[in-house]
Amino acid sequence: MVAVVAEDGSPRLTQAGTPDVRLFALSRDQLSVLDTGDVSGMPGTGSNTVVVDDLLVPDELVARFDVPTRTQRPLYHGFIPALVFPGCSAVVLGVAQSAVDEIVALATSKSTFTGGTLAESARAQATVARSEAALHAARLLLLSAAATVDAAGEKGEPATLDQRAALHAAMCHATEVSREVLVAMYELGGSASIDRGNPVERLFRDGMVALQHANHFAPFLEAAGRVRFGFDPGVPLF
Repeated sequence: MVAVVAEDGSPRLTQAGTPDVRLFALSRDQLSVLDTGDVSGMPGTGSNTVVVDDLLVPDELVARFDVPTRTQRPLYHGFIPALVFPGCSAVVLGVAQSAVDEIVALATSKSTFTGGTLAESARAQATVARSEAALHAARLLLLSAAATVDAAGEKGEPATLDQRAALHAAMCHATEVSREVLVAMYELGGSASIDRGNPVERLFRDGMVALQHANHFAPFLEAAGRVRFGFDPGVPLF
């Protein structure tokens, strides 16, 4: 679980001036789950409300973002949020690629108003080719930015602000590309895309929900731009 440490009713700040955000582990009997998750996509994630009342969590079950970890492995001595943040972008890239794969499979049998199959349509051919090229490029950019941050950890060095900005920019780019591809595939599928028995319908809903995750917060891209101009990013956990 994740929480922000509060002091006098406001978030407590770290020495770096960012909110003191911490990860902590609890056993199931220490919390209650409210069945509030009624979502349009990714319902299997069980994104409900978790309530914890008057509980003291021992220090050994708490992890901080602003201090070195106790795990003696180079990867865990880099920028810790980088172990989690890019994963959300990898998910949406994968969902978008799956939507392309499903449309390609559908196109061989789906007829068009102008005759022939969707696979024989120049529009479909160009859209699929453009979408896959964009997805592959976005994936390579994300992997490259993440590898740069990982390399810093392997050397025992902190990831620089520029490296973290590049990672967030790559994540935002992956988000934008994935959204464009999902919409393009949904449109190509025509009426088949609204059929609940068609995988494209589910992939579109799940992908759009994943794109709403806080890790894809649009201001992260603005923050990356501020860093490029020499300004403070202005957002926490950057």
